[in-house]
Amino acid sequence: MKRFDHLIIGIAAGLITPVITLYLFYAFTYSSQTSFSGFIEYFERFRNLVPALSLCVISNLVIFFLFIWTNRNQSARGVVFATMAYAGWVIYRKFLT
Repeated sequence: MKRFDHLIIGIAAGLITPVITLYLFYAFTYSSQTSFSGFIEYFERFRNLVPALSLCVISNLVIFFLFIWTNRNQSARGVVFATMAYAGWVIYRKFLT
């Protein structure tokens, strides 16, 4: 079995990568406020957490293809599972609440 070829590693990478991408976007756009509490407050105040995070899920493609190219198929499945979990959350927040 290859190193880092586990479903849990793929799920963790797939869940963490969009949040990191969103934080980096926020840090580069609003460099005067780089605290994590300011980050959460900004997105909750303007109610754009769901649209912004749904766009940041695209960064999972990079992680997915890295796992595929290195033949870590279980981890790639975890990334797909995490992406589907984000899709379910976005659908819930946009249409059901």
